[in-house]
Amino acid sequence: MARQGDEQLDMDQIDMSMTFSPAHEVGISCGTVTIDPGRAKVLIIWNNRLQIHQLPKGRRNVEEHWFDTALRETHEETGFTATPLALKVPTRAQLPKRALPNKGKGYKKPEILWDHVSREFIGTCSYPDPQSKSPSFKTVYYWAATCDSTSTPDKDTQDEGENLVPKWIDLVDIEKFLRFGAEVAVVKKAVADMKRSGHKIGEQ
Repeated sequence: MARQGDEQLDMDQIDMSMTFSPAHEVGISCGTVTIDPGRAKVLIIWNNRLQIHQLPKGRRNVEEHWFDTALRETHEETGFTATPLALKVPTRAQLPKRALPNKGKGYKKPEILWDHVSREFIGTCSYPDPQSKSPSFKTVYYWAATCDSTSTPDKDTQDEGENLVPKWIDLVDIEKFLRFGAEVAVVKKAVADMKRSGHKIGEQ
């Protein structure tokens, strides 16, 4: 046993529960929950190949920042340019010393930041990737974003072979459209974070 503060840490238990995965078996995708708050609509796609509705997302380019991936993939798959939202997203990320008074002297780091406004990701969806020919466990990171649902999307933004149809649907209808319950949950999380941050939904 090792002690950290007032807690007992069982190193053997940590060792037994810790796992390793080589990079080529880890799938990382990024996407957005893009909402038109005034019209209470969310941007989704119809995937003609899979015959399902889902949120826009996609794999990272090599050395691409995850946040940039989310915005790029949303634009490529839908033609719409999403603007990321700075929200009070509860997060385990920590504030850098330069953002703290006295460079953090005497500052006790909280386990979770609850009320700091940031553009951190709002949540993830994870699953074994059924489309991969080799073992791969995929995690999709989502960011909250906004866009005018009446704007005209750019044309010819999708990769060759993609056949995706962007759609704006009413937020109240997400469970009728989205195929995966985890994606429904991430949309609800985006709405909750927006409301918690003072955004009005459905009020033009």
